[in-house]
Amino acid sequence: MLDDYTLFVTQLVTLWAVLDPIGHLPLFMGATGGLDGSQRRRAAVIGILVSFGILVLFGLAGQALLHAMGVSLLSFQIAGGIILFLFAVSMVLGDHHKPQAAAAGDNVLALAIHPIAMPIIAGPGAMLSMVLLLDNNRHSPWEQGVTVLALIVVLSALLGTFLLGGIIQRLIGEGGTNVLRRVMGLILSALAVNMVLNALALWLKLPEI
Repeated sequence: MLDDYTLFVTQLVTLWAVLDPIGHLPLFMGATGGLDGSQRRRAAVIGILVSFGILVLFGLAGQALLHAMGVSLLSFQIAGGIILFLFAVSMVLGDHHKPQAAAAGDNVLALAIHPIAMPIIAGPGAMLSMVLLLDNNRHSPWEQGVTVLALIVVLSALLGTFLLGGIIQRLIGEGGTNVLRRVMGLILSALAVNMVLNALALWLKLPEI
C-alpha cells in the first residue's frame, strides 16, 4: 500500500509540475479572451476531456511507435528528460508566449481542441511525460492505472483553475502567477534531471537514483 501511495504521489507531483494548473491559467485566459462566461466554461470542459484522451492514448501507444522506429525507451527517456529540462528552464526564466485572444465568433469546439487541448494542456512536455510514466516495461497495468488516476486528479485541478480563472487572477495577480510558474519550472527541472540520471543508471546497470 505504501508503495502504491508513493507511486501515486510521485506521478502526481510530476504531472502537476508538467501541467502546472496555475501557470497555464494566463494561456487559457488569453486563448478565450473573446468568449463569454458560458462559452469559456464549455471550452474548458471540452479542452480537458480532449487533452485527457490525447495524453492517455499517446502514453500507451507512444512506446509501440518508438519500437517500430527502432528507438529504445532509454534513448527516449534521456531525450525526453533533456527536452523537459529545457522546457522547465524556459518556465523559470520566463520565456512564455501567450496565444492571441480568440474572436467572439470563433467555434468553441475548434478552440477547445486547438490551442487549449493541444498544445496548451497536452504539449510536448506532457506527452513525453506520459510515455515515460506509462512505460510498459517498467510499470504493471495496476501502476499504469495509478498514473492515469494521478492524471485525472491534475486535470480536475486544471479544470477547476480554468473555471475559476477570473477569480484566481484577481486574487493572486499576474505577479503571483509568474512566481508560481517559476516554482513549478524549478521542480520540473529537478524531475527532468532525475529522469536522465535514472536512464543512465539503467544503461550502466547501476542502482536507480
